[in-house]
Amino acid sequence: MNRRAKILCALGLIAASPASFAQYTLDLTGVGNGTIADGVYVTPYQGTVSGNGVNFSGYMICDDFNTESYLNKPWNATSTSAGALDGSEKFNSSVMFGGTNYTVQQAYNAAGWLANGLLANVGNTTTQVNYAFAIWDLFDGQSTNPAGGSTALEKAAFAAAADGYVANNVSVFTPDGVNSPNPKDVSQEFLVVQAAPEIDATTATSALTLLFGGVLVVNGRRKPSGR
Repeated sequence: MNRRAKILCALGLIAASPASFAQYTLDLTGVGNGTIADGVYVTPYQGTVSGNGVNFSGYMICDDFNTESYLNKPWNATSTSAGALDGSEKFNSSVMFGGTNYTVQQAYNAAGWLANGLLANVGNTTTQVNYAFAIWDLFDGQSTNPAGGSTALEKAAFAAAADGYVANNVSVFTPDGVNSPNPKDVSQEFLVVQAAPEIDATTATSALTLLFGGVLVVNGRRKPSGR
């Protein structure tokens, strides 16, 4: 298996006001608690979200392993609720897991379920790693399991989504490079869990990979393989 250099960021989903395709400014400001696994910093990371009445600073959870983002390099993003997608999200294909095909909406509800679990376990390194890789594995087509529990968490997340769980408190911030040939590839997509009164869980956006202290942190991860 090939490995490619990169740095990871994970995020927590932020909620904003229900404005379709409204623009927000996101900025990755830190690598969270600095936990590293399989050669990468794992989610959640520290960042800010501003615009449309939102002024958030806190955990951001990355759901996008295969794009790069950098510290202190702000980017624009649109936002939607993980539980009520509006078509602006980065990943728009159904997800196959364990022989079952899940809709895009179910996949983002599963990601929201995992994002909530991740933030509840930031102090437990092994559990944090499991949740981080489970979130990445939802959309990157891999089944990397460095701490031995990611696959079980993915299974539980999809089961919850199939059983009706809706991630209404998670916002999805999707990068929007207005002048870029590939607008959604200017950064990673991030999830922000509602954590402040001024943030409403109806919007979300952003994706990223890190540049730490002006130096790109490089580490590898296995290329996608079938489940």
